[in-house]
Amino acid sequence: MRRRHLVFVPSLVLGLLGGAWMALHPYPYLPRVGLVWQLVAGLALGAVLLAAAGLLERTLPSFRFASALLEQALRGLALPPSTALVLAAATAVAEELFFRGALLPLVGLLVQALLFGLLHPVPRRAWAYPAFAVVAGLAFGGLTLATGSLLSPMAAHFVVNVQGFWQVRSRESGLP
Repeated sequence: MRRRHLVFVPSLVLGLLGGAWMALHPYPYLPRVGLVWQLVAGLALGAVLLAAAGLLERTLPSFRFASALLEQALRGLALPPSTALVLAAATAVAEELFFRGALLPLVGLLVQALLFGLLHPVPRRAWAYPAFAVVAGLAFGGLTLATGSLLSPMAAHFVVNVQGFWQVRSRESGLP
């Protein structure tokens, strides 16, 4: 792993902790829908979250500031597309294993969402980003409870992560 990838280590460590917890404790939820519907629900939630983020970026200076900070940080990593795709998937899976796989059954919907937001820190001026992460955590957790599966929130989280990497890449290359 290159030094620039170290920024992703905390998420990956949380995923290992979540995966270990789930290996030692029975997962309390049973899938309520089939695999295709789990993916469709995840992709739909990802699209809704991206639309909400786009609206917030256009209307809320705090969110716009946070987006600019995150974009600058990602641009500074200069990740090749294949690495960005792998990291988008790895962090989505890891964070869902920890927050929705291990924490949701232990502490409930609201507390896991608050912790998810707290672990997305930014300067105080960018307060809207962790607030959005809390809402996303509620949505990911709600989707987990509704589908009985981690696949749905993993898909939604992946969509959000990929869009962040894609936005940086497209602005660098002048793509729409």
